[in-house]
Amino acid sequence: MRNRFILEADMMKKVYFRLGRRHLTLEVPPFFIDFSKRNFSSMMTRRISEEGSLFYVYITRRNQISKLLVLKAIHPGIFMPPKLTINESFTRDEINDFIKSVKDLENEWEYQDHGLWKKRINDFTVYMVLVIGDDRWTVRAMVSKERMPGYGVEIPVGIELSEKFMKELAPEEIRDLDIHEHVENRHFHFTVYSIERFIDLVKKYDYYFARKEIWERSVRIESS
Repeated sequence: MRNRFILEADMMKKVYFRLGRRHLTLEVPPFFIDFSKRNFSSMMTRRISEEGSLFYVYITRRNQISKLLVLKAIHPGIFMPPKLTINESFTRDEINDFIKSVKDLENEWEYQDHGLWKKRINDFTVYMVLVIGDDRWTVRAMVSKERMPGYGVEIPVGIELSEKFMKELAPEEIRDLDIHEHVENRHFHFTVYSIERFIDLVKKYDYYFARKEIWERSVRIESS
């Protein structure tokens, strides 16, 4: 079974988003966007399809706050929390590597403003959204389609918070709701109608970000 998943993943179209060059982690499990339906699904539950792509999001994990300040210097429109505590050792080489990674990224992903990158794929637009917490940050994906309102999103939620999360969703957000059961959490696939709303939900409920103790344990180190 595992070999079949590896074979299918190898045959899928792949899209990468890498922010940083050193100490990268795979920020969330690889996800598949089905462009025929504008929705997300797990790589492990997805059959081979020519109508979508498999996405990998890699984020630098070391000296994150220092690198966030560098990103802010490159893109002044990024909103920063009022208080940030920095206790990091950051070399000039690491700064230059990070700046180079941002430039390389933006050859492939067009930067908009306020921590938002986009990539056009046919009549779809995939967005990568910068989400900043008190002492860490991440990137999460959204997808839009021409002549279709809102953004398709996916948020993994801990099982113990699933009921509370459901109650917070507005009626228009659950019209196309799809829930996928995973071992440690549930993945909610639905529509939001503003980027700010998505960021707020990620900060409060995202299994890999909102709860720091889970966020720290769940990453898989890809390089050091």
